[in-house]
Amino acid sequence: GRDQEGASDEDEVEEEEEEDLDAEDQVNLEAFDVPLREWIAQDRTRREIARKFRVFLRHFVPGDDRRRGKGVYEQKIRTMCAHNLSTLTVSYLDLMRSEPVLAVWLADAPADMFVVLNEAATRHTLSLFKSYHAIQSEIHVRISHVPILDSLRDLRRSHLDCLVKVHGTVTRRSTVYPQLQLAYYTCQNCKNVQGPFRVDSNN
Repeated sequence: GRDQEGASDEDEVEEEEEEDLDAEDQVNLEAFDVPLREWIAQDRTRREIARKFRVFLRHFVPGDDRRRGKGVYEQKIRTMCAHNLSTLTVSYLDLMRSEPVLAVWLADAPADMFVVLNEAATRHTLSLFKSYHAIQSEIHVRISHVPILDSLRDLRRSHLDCLVKVHGTVTRRSTVYPQLQLAYYTCQNCKNVQGPFRVDSNN
């Protein structure tokens, strides 16, 4: 019936995604002679980072046999979507075991890496649930189990723009301001509504 046809279509899409993700490495990520942030900014590098991260999301399971079967993070994505959430928590230790280069780069250039990982996680989620963009526009990757704990007193200039783990007590916080991401515009004459338009917070 209709359900069987839908399942068949999903299987075909999944097979295509599997073939694409499991292709041989297109770029040697470790062969670069420019600053790391410039290397990550290159399109071919970003595509390879995203592909490797999606392979990790699809296949990783704890233990030695971690590339067989359905990965634990794909199950986490399904649970996330079942609750209409947008945050996917990834263990740094798991990423280090599976993709050590990505883990090291995440520690050294987190701002650049999170952009790529968020895009990859969003795309992977939409490959599983095509209409999820109607619920959440983007999936945000969060990192847990960072192995090194830094003391607040020991933070120095060398820690700037790096991923650090600290322990402390929040004694005061500032007001949280909402961030505009999508905008609709209404003509005051004809009342015609246009949009949505994505708003770049950097401009």
